Amino acid sequence: MRYELAITLRYFFSRERERSLSLITSLAAGGVTLGVAALVVAMSVMNGYQANMVRAMSGALPHVSLLPSPQQGAPDFDAIARDLQRSVRVASVSPFLLQEALVSNPAGAGAPMQGVMLRGVDPAAEARLPEFLAFVSDGSSDWERRSAPEREARARAVLMGLERAAAQGEYPVLLSPELARKLGVRLGELLVPLVHPRQGEGFSPREAAGRLRVAGFFHTGILAFDEIVVLIYVHSIERIYPGSRRNFSLGVRLADPLDAGPVAERLRAETSLGGSGFAVYSWLESNRGIFQVIRIQKVMLFIVLMLIVVIAFFGMVGALVMLVIDKAREIAVLKSLGASERSVHLIFLAQGLLIGAVGTVLGVAAGLGLCWILDAFPLIEIPPGVYPGSDRIPVRVAWQDLLLVVGGTMAVSLTATLYPSRKAMRLPPVNGLRYG
Repeated sequence: MRYELAITLRYFFSRERERSLSLITSLAAGGVTLGVAALVVAMSVMNGYQANMVRAMSGALPHVSLLPSPQQGAPDFDAIARDLQRSVRVASVSPFLLQEALVSNPAGAGAPMQGVMLRGVDPAAEARLPEFLAFVSDGSSDWERRSAPEREARARAVLMGLERAAAQGEYPVLLSPELARKLGVRLGELLVPLVHPRQGEGFSPREAAGRLRVAGFFHTGILAFDEIVVLIYVHSIERIYPGSRRNFSLGVRLADPLDAGPVAERLRAETSLGGSGFAVYSWLESNRGIFQVIRIQKVMLFIVLMLIVVIAFFGMVGALVMLVIDKAREIAVLKSLGASERSVHLIFLAQGLLIGAVGTVLGVAAGLGLCWILDAFPLIEIPPGVYPGSDRIPVRVAWQDLLLVVGGTMAVSLTATLYPSRKAMRLPPVNGLRYG
């Protein structure tokens, strides 16, 4: 062992008579530990929130949407789907339809009309997607107590039931519990779709041809989506609103939802798909503002919590300066025995880095332990809609963030050692022997 390292370890593990110096060193390392632990937990919670947001949005929405030009009429969806599957890696391609509508509860006394967005889907395509099935339930009281395979099988059956319209013009739909409470309907009850009056028919909306029967529920955790969207079989909308076919679009789901941006750019570069021009956009582009806010919050949170480590920086400087003053005689003896200024510099540089390293290791361990506790135990219940897809604080540890935290902390620790180590290096041996 080089003597510089041996002296560094001796100074770090101070003797009993140097208890006050040892306490200051421990407090400096404790400040680093606290800052690192806070950073690890905060970054992991932000990662968990973003992962939940991605899972909820990419599960509920197509990853890439293709909207045909109204002038070109309804395109050949089968031909376009074949073209897409040859050009990009897709999990599924299916038509969907969006139709604004008014609905009311005929059984609700004085229940107001509610504006909703009827989202026509292809149940056969959506039922093949586990991330979509995770949102669907049959509304039974024991749903949460069922096993995961049983819930998935039942959700698939509920979703496939959207295709089975009753003979008397009742069309099954899925809606969120939040929207059901607003409308005052329960499982199996009916809703009346309304259409705007034609010219000369007055101002009151009239009833459309058909009724909507609540066949099940879905819950993505995104209130802006859950409170307005009603899922229905895509061809049922055609029967209720005959002129809606011109709004048919194509939804593409990818193996990796985060590939939606590059795939959308590639599809835009093509002049045509299946002979029909399309406007192409991805779910990431539609929700760019949300992810920019998350990214900015994560950066600002890192900067603010890094201030805890910066505060520990001053504690480290103070501890090392006091160490230099306390060890002035020993520094003078070392120099008198032939130790170079570089060796003295390395001793105190290693001392500061050792304080930072110990604090960093303890902080990472404490942070990971807190992340595990938050993930394993429902210590903090979160109101619905705060964190999409979860009723507890989401946690996701990313090794990139751990490297960033460790690198930033060690950089601060290195900076804190520069002044004390240079002071020790330049200490004249005569002064150390005379006043030490």
